[in-house]
Amino acid sequence: MSQIESNMQTARRLVALGAVVLALGAAACSSDDTSSSDTGELKGPAVLLVERVFQPDNSRLYYVSVLPDVPTAAVDRRQAVEFPSADVELYNNRVFIRDRDANTITRYRISAARKLVEDGEPVSFAGTGLGTGRYSNAYVSAERAYVLDSAGWRLIGWNPTAMTLTGEVISIDNMAKHPLPTGAISPAVAVGNRLIAAITWADFTINQLVTYPGSGVIVLDPTAPPAFVEESRLGGAFRVSAADNGDAYVTGVVGGDMHMFGTVFGGGPVPTSGLMRIPAGHNAFDPDYLVDVEAITRSKGIWAIHRVDINTLLVQVLNPDPSFVVPTNPTDYAASKDFVYGIIDIPTRTFTPLAFPPTGGRSNAGNHVVDGTLYIQLTDANGDAHAYAVAPSGVTEAFTVPGGDVWLLQRVQ
Repeated sequence: MSQIESNMQTARRLVALGAVVLALGAAACSSDDTSSSDTGELKGPAVLLVERVFQPDNSRLYYVSVLPDVPTAAVDRRQAVEFPSADVELYNNRVFIRDRDANTITRYRISAARKLVEDGEPVSFAGTGLGTGRYSNAYVSAERAYVLDSAGWRLIGWNPTAMTLTGEVISIDNMAKHPLPTGAISPAVAVGNRLIAAITWADFTINQLVTYPGSGVIVLDPTAPPAFVEESRLGGAFRVSAADNGDAYVTGVVGGDMHMFGTVFGGGPVPTSGLMRIPAGHNAFDPDYLVDVEAITRSKGIWAIHRVDINTLLVQVLNPDPSFVVPTNPTDYAASKDFVYGIIDIPTRTFTPLAFPPTGGRSNAGNHVVDGTLYIQLTDANGDAHAYAVAPSGVTEAFTVPGGDVWLLQRVQ
């Protein structure tokens, strides 16, 4: 080999070595960039999706995904964070996840790469006597939140910034109906400068279907003690929604099983299912406002009521045709495939059945609102949930949840 050829070969080796070094450097920079995006704060839009997935042994797993927008197809769960127990809430751009088994709440921030990053130590409620049921939190301020304990009928104070218990425990025993063992408090909703949650009472123990003749709400004002507002016209209150003017709307459902096969505590007529209003700044229901879904649809079984907007409700009810033969026992009622969807026009109090979603079994009665759009879900024969976007003009399919359902769908920012 000549000296020239030797020099050229050495040069080629140096070029190749340089390329390897550059590639390794680029990979390192790329790795550093990813790390930076994981530690940086989220800048762009984000939607939080929590899927509840049912396992063969009847247990459940929860998958938390942070997405740029509402999905249009099934989500890749390999990118999600899996939890064996997860009641998930959003407050101040932070994700708070309650582990019922450990009796803790852990705070997470969302990184620039849309990843959950644990943010501080969990706060433990193990010493408070809080049970393992599902309880929501009312976030009054950055330093003041309460667990809405509907089993012990109390508010348990904690600090969502310091992630510590405050030691404050407020009795709401005046809001209980102790002869009825099942009490429930809905998630608290911000309505103006207040938080409002719905309260209902019943007895669903074996061979018992007993409802209370009315419903209530708890009003949490940052400057006043908790207020209790009760109303006899509406039963089964389970959801509060807020209007832009500060009015609060309360949805209540008394199921057909209770109507046809149950009793009312203390006797008297069964309260109706529908929608009522608490005017802005008031601690009383509007006596002149009631959207009576039972009277409007003429159905003997109301299952779900969803408030779409100020003028529209989406409802799922047992076939309202007068010639329809209703089930004769609670088991047949629960298994019925004769529930229809329809739209109620609130100003005219009229009901229009929908061809889609199709008539079928009772759906998941929960709803989720993102950017003003309501999302509901139905589960098919394979156990897959189909999420639908709802508008006054109709319902369109948005995405699916294979083997589970939507546990939470909410805009982060």
